[in-house]
This record gives sequence, C-alpha cells and structure tokens, in this order.
Amino acid sequence: MDAAHIRIAVRRGCCSQERKEAMADEVVNRNTAAALIAGALLGAGVALLFAPQSGRKTRRDIRQFAEKVGNKAEAARLELQSSIDNIIGDVEEKLQEGLARGMDWTDNKIVDLRQALEAARRTLEGEIEKIQST
Repeated sequence: MDAAHIRIAVRRGCCSQERKEAMADEVVNRNTAAALIAGALLGAGVALLFAPQSGRKTRRDIRQFAEKVGNKAEAARLELQSSIDNIIGDVEEKLQEGLARGMDWTDNKIVDLRQALEAARRTLEGEIEKIQST
C-alpha cells in the first residue's frame, strides 16, 4: 500500500483521529527524509563530476558512488515498505475489531428483537383467547 492508499484509508474514517494524524505525519516524514537523502546524494554526485582528477578515477568514483546510492535507496525502500506494512496491519486489526464489535452488537439486537416478538405473540394470543371466550 502506498501513501495514496493510506490517505484514502484515513479519509474513509478507518481509525481514530490521533491514528490518522500519526499516519499522515509518518508519510510526510518519510517523504521528507527521502527527499533529503536524494538531494544529498545528488549533490555529492555533482561534486564528484566537477572534482579536478583523472577521468578514470572520476568514473571509478562515480561507479562506487552509484553503488552506494543504490544500496541506500534500497535500504530506504525496504524501511518504507516495512512501515507501510505495519500501518496496513494496524488498519486491518482495527477493522477486524470494529467488525467483531458490530457483529456482537447485531447478534445481541437480534436476540432482543426475537424476545420482543415472542412477548408480542404471547400477548396477542392471550387477547385472541379473551375475545374468543366471550
């Protein structure tokens, strides 16, 4: 689930206001961190390109830099995926809890309704017997 799906889940009212705010803050923090890392890496790459050294050394440095950037980007992606998975798990858990509470409430209301209908049936039978006996 990506940030857009999280925002949709938040707008649909899947959880408390505090949880919605925490989820939104987490998405913003992750995006900000990713932008800062990307900017720092890009700046370092540009610095390597303009450094006064041989072409061979510059190409080697760029290759090493690209490998480091790739590794850091993969680590950031895995961390973000883990965070999103945790959020999804929390949302699913809350939805399951809400569904269970709703089912319990409905079951209780069905029992109450059956009892009320049975009492009404007995009352009507009693009234019918009174009318028939007169």
